[in-house]
Amino acid sequence: MIKTMIIAAYKDRIIAQSENSIEIENSIYFPRSDVFMSFLNPTTTVTRCPWKGMATYFDVRVMSNVCKDSAWSYQNPKSKGRLIRCYVAFWKDIVVFRESDD
Repeated sequence: MIKTMIIAAYKDRIIAQSENSIEIENSIYFPRSDVFMSFLNPTTTVTRCPWKGMATYFDVRVMSNVCKDSAWSYQNPKSKGRLIRCYVAFWKDIVVFRESDD
């Protein structure tokens, strides 16, 4: 677990912030309780990871700006991915940084 404040932002709006993030395979996963879920809209996109299982995706919307399929989550991961169950990760135009980096 990362014990420093990690922030995810899109269009200058904070969409997630946590001191309890987990980094796996160069992706930072935020506990769902630390994500402002009102910015996320579920999509029909799914992918499968051999060891984590099925990921579901979200569009991130800030006002009229939408970043398609830029967040994902493993709701029911395989046993090796259970650590990130119900966590959310971001990519594409979502900027993820440590608080001290700004």
